[in-house]
Amino acid sequence: MKIYDSVKKEEVEIADYKDLIKIMKDGRQVDLYLKEKKSDDMGYLTWDVEHWSSVSDTRFIRCYSLEGRVLGDSTGHNIYDLENDFKPEEAEKIELS
Repeated sequence: MKIYDSVKKEEVEIADYKDLIKIMKDGRQVDLYLKEKKSDDMGYLTWDVEHWSSVSDTRFIRCYSLEGRVLGDSTGHNIYDLENDFKPEEAEKIELS
């Protein structure tokens, strides 16, 4: 899987989403540009970009953007939540920042 590193201005080859988790643990942010907008179950929040980063080796935070505007909402996730919530396969483009 190829992803773009916006800091180093180069493409990076990774094996799978577990490599992305390791990159987050190493201090980088992973931005998932989704193919289509998503909404939460209640219709409160709609987004088209997910910004994932690590707080510790087992805790992660996801922030959101919609149409280029960063939203004030975020969600916390533990390492086990990533199996259900971290879905780079749904992204049109993945960037490291």
